[in-house]
Amino acid sequence: MYAKIYTTARPGLHNSLVTAEADVLPGLPHLSIVGLPDHALRESRERIRTAICNAGFQFPARHLVINLSPNDIPKEGGLLEAAMATALLVATGQLPQEAFADTVVLGALSLSGEILPARGLAAAVLFAAGKRNIRRIVLPPAEGAELTFPERTEVFVVHHLRELTEFCSGLLPAAPRSVYAPRWPSVEIAMENIFGLSSAKRALAIAATGGHHTLLVGTPGTGKTMLARAFRYLLPPPDFYEAAEITQLHSLAGLTSELVTERPFRTPHHTTSTPALVGGSTLVRPGEVSLAHKGVLFLDELPEFRNEALQSLREPLEERKITVARARGAITYPADFQLIGAANPCRCGALFITGGNCRCSKKNGLLQFSKLLGPFLDRIAIELNLDELPQWPQNESQLTTAALQQRIAQARAQALERNGGVLNNHVPALVLYQRAANLGIERLYETLAVAEKLSMRAWVNVLRVAQSVADFGGETNLREEHILEALSYHFIRRKLDAIAAAA
Repeated sequence: MYAKIYTTARPGLHNSLVTAEADVLPGLPHLSIVGLPDHALRESRERIRTAICNAGFQFPARHLVINLSPNDIPKEGGLLEAAMATALLVATGQLPQEAFADTVVLGALSLSGEILPARGLAAAVLFAAGKRNIRRIVLPPAEGAELTFPERTEVFVVHHLRELTEFCSGLLPAAPRSVYAPRWPSVEIAMENIFGLSSAKRALAIAATGGHHTLLVGTPGTGKTMLARAFRYLLPPPDFYEAAEITQLHSLAGLTSELVTERPFRTPHHTTSTPALVGGSTLVRPGEVSLAHKGVLFLDELPEFRNEALQSLREPLEERKITVARARGAITYPADFQLIGAANPCRCGALFITGGNCRCSKKNGLLQFSKLLGPFLDRIAIELNLDELPQWPQNESQLTTAALQQRIAQARAQALERNGGVLNNHVPALVLYQRAANLGIERLYETLAVAEKLSMRAWVNVLRVAQSVADFGGETNLREEHILEALSYHFIRRKLDAIAAAA
């Protein structure tokens, strides 16, 4: 009979579990292992045969085939051996298949049938536990008590192959383990310690509510970098599955070997190369956009980045993933980050101040933002001019980091439940139009979006931000004043058009 057992190998280089499939065929006695196994795994045939016999099971004199799926990913290491032996026992009818539903089996084998730890076990367990379809993990002793798991995941420590019979019959008790509990990080820069800028704090809270990409513009010293660094503490801590994805990417880059419990905050310098930003090099490692997965990518002095590097961000901003293609092959990394950019309007900083005395030439003043216009700027949902902030009613006592954390967490939970698990920044346009239909969306588009010369993508972003404004205010229905506030967070194109007309 056909059997399959979930396991994993080389965690970090793939986004799916490895499946050890086994089947019994007519023919001469032989055990074949296919699916790009390395030399060590090909040698596992004799270990598996001997371990099964020494555990008291029968090894049939038939043609046995084990396939390690997916077939196009190289497999290495000893962690697969216990799963392959289990698959053979299920295929030969000695263990029931249903007992291993939603279960991952990890471990190496000795000739006596013992299940042993192997290199990379901790990372493999973390990777397996981070998959939402996995409910149980079977692993060797000595590791179970040291690892952290989500609450719904059961861990079973198995010393020997013969104990799998107890596991299948329900007689093997689950092992004690540490349960993951999200914790807010310690705050180093609090919102209440930043003087003034209440409208900017509100706008950043709305950005955190919906996961919207934001650009802070203002003269040097207005607090752009300070606000961006305080913003990271407004985001709720990641759940276990987000933490597992973050850890997977950071361990692949050699940055950690333990579970990452805080959302990343990456701040690459403006001289960073394109491969370092999006991923690549000869080793096809994840770049800054992937290392910021489920966190914040802060680009200070945004116009100073190379145009090639900025344009390479357009796809991950939209798709939330990045595919890196090199001579050795192509690999796709997740890149679901929130972009926060900071920029001076021009060299002197006074370009966007109404009535200000900009000392830059008109050509140089407009050149600063020329590489941001077009498709890149369309993906920025909130633009804040810290020199001329829009005024919206707010209570200063509600703009502390602690108060904002609570409001944002509640608003995000409300949005995730309504949107089917995604933040407002990723809600499809059709859904937004249906929600705003009662507002007379065609009239609003003609009077507001057309007048502001917004592209369709920019207009959809306005609707997304408007929904976050409503969520942040504790409201469920979208109203016209929410759209007006969201529209006030677009100013760059209007300012540049006015400057160009005056020139």
